[in-house]
Amino acid sequence: MDGVLNICKPRGVSSFKALSIVKKRLGLKKAGHLGTLDPLAMGTLVLLCGSYTKKMDELSRGRKVYRFLWVATKETSTLDDEGEIVATSDVVPSLEQIEAVLPAMVGEIEIEVPKFSAVHINGKRAYDLARQGIEFSPPRKVVTVDRFELLTLDDCRKDMESIREVYTPQENSRYFEVECRTGTYIRSLAKLMAQKLGTVAIASVIIRTRVGEFDIQQSKRLEDVNINDLQSKH
Repeated sequence: MDGVLNICKPRGVSSFKALSIVKKRLGLKKAGHLGTLDPLAMGTLVLLCGSYTKKMDELSRGRKVYRFLWVATKETSTLDDEGEIVATSDVVPSLEQIEAVLPAMVGEIEIEVPKFSAVHINGKRAYDLARQGIEFSPPRKVVTVDRFELLTLDDCRKDMESIREVYTPQENSRYFEVECRTGTYIRSLAKLMAQKLGTVAIASVIIRTRVGEFDIQQSKRLEDVNINDLQSKH
């Protein structure tokens, strides 16, 4: 029971819940995962089983790749589709304006951590404070973005069949692909880019397509994963 499982976490299931489902199904006593995915996000979730939990630090150094649908003119409390609208704008950036700010979204970028996140604030999870209506200033942090690219819908629809249905454009929306290091919040990047463009926005759909060497094209659906999918990495 030692090894790695590459699963595709479905939208609407927390990373903890996905891990619990796999542990129960396969009878795993010890398991963890490489990097939490928001419940509304989907994609590659790497599970470390047995002695491989000791490789957490080593394997978490790999870069991550995300795709997301950026929707302009509204901002929500959660920076995604789930929250209440807190701001709106009439500014809809043109394709040329968006392309012009992309270079500024690469490198060491300072972001504001979302209020609805698992970061600790005075010993409590930020999302617990936010849900209770407690006011607090979310921390800021510097993250590293290696690549930030605009995609076409055709680019996205080349992906595996199980996630193809989520690629539904919305009004005032664009698709992007980001390659980044551990600790990057895609929702925060979406907000930051909107600020640079003089508008507001959310990350409506977030899909993690790669974690280090683990790619979504080789991942197993949560409902299909079994013990034969356990991989040994040296």
